[in-house]
Amino acid sequence: MADNNLTDRQLAILKVIDEHMRTRGYPPSVREIGQEVGLTSTSTVHAHLGTLQRLGYLRRDPTK
Repeated sequence: MADNNLTDRQLAILKVIDEHMRTRGYPPSVREIGQEVGLTSTSTVHAHLGTLQRLGYLRRDPTK
């Protein structure tokens, strides 16, 4: 999949997740993602994560 299918915000979210995984070894919380990309609504972050998952950029553990 080409990254040009993603919005700037979605690319920023992927970058935050990637950087967090590299430096800490585990993914950031929804709230942490929002703080990093300038979103105060966790539901908006969840919506972006759902889109990224649906497009195949993320896999999420339903038990987490």
